Amino acid sequence: SGANFSLVCGAVVLGVRLLGASTRLTVAMGLVAMLGFVVLVRPTDSVLRAAVMGGVGLVGALAARRAQALPALGTAVVVVLLFWPQMAVGPGFALSVAATLGLVLWAAPLRRWWMARRVPEPLAVLLAMTMAAQVLTTPLVIAISDRVSLVSLPANVLVAPTVGVIALLGTAAALVGAVGSVSGVAALVAEWLLRATGPELWWLIGCADTLGGWAWSAPQVPGWQAATLLVLLALSASLAWRAAHSRLRIPFPRAFSTCAGTESSIGKVFRGGRRIGGTSGAGGAGGGGRRRRR
Repeated sequence: SGANFSLVCGAVVLGVRLLGASTRLTVAMGLVAMLGFVVLVRPTDSVLRAAVMGGVGLVGALAARRAQALPALGTAVVVVLLFWPQMAVGPGFALSVAATLGLVLWAAPLRRWWMARRVPEPLAVLLAMTMAAQVLTTPLVIAISDRVSLVSLPANVLVAPTVGVIALLGTAAALVGAVGSVSGVAALVAEWLLRATGPELWWLIGCADTLGGWAWSAPQVPGWQAATLLVLLALSASLAWRAAHSRLRIPFPRAFSTCAGTESSIGKVFRGGRRIGGTSGAGGAGGGGRRRRR
């Protein structure tokens, strides 16, 4: 998945950087690691999305500029659809993009929200990432499978610490095992690496079997109807939250403020740069203030 891609390539980039390599060498090694991982696991939907996003980030580092997550995600979507248009109807690509967008918009605010309630930071990060990824993927999963999972949140939180270990050890085993003969030292090291993933895999499979084995864990629902209703309820709740916090003059969460700012900008374009009421942004408000002073 895209998460495994990020773990493996991020580990390579961090390791090369810690060895004192220059920015150009670090970017080159990162690109090689990305290409090698794509070849190793095959170019699936989420891997292609993660590869293009990672490439955008590395190019930004080469240009001494920090890549922004939302533009990088947009670039990844455009590039993937230009070269692989069939991804437009692929559920895996849609789920990958939706999960990434949810992480970009809501992971940090949710982490701060949990930490403000005295939740330990490691657990707050796990809860925030899981909830943020599921905000936008849940309607898609319901529409695709006609089921809604009631145990996905605890399941993801329970297995999250083991996923990174399995991904790193498994990738290392694949690379080491490809060197030398089947009965050589490299094959023995690769076997040890795979055996080291045994406890983590036991925990992951056990959680999946236990939580997914209950009859009520994933009840069947009318797919598109339930997904549409869920989206409408979420939009209504977010609009009500915005209206309530605007009246109370409480700062709106940053993720929703971004969406609101986008909506305001689009409105300005179609209204010729004027807001409803005849003002135009801060300048209009300032002008009104000057008129009142006169």
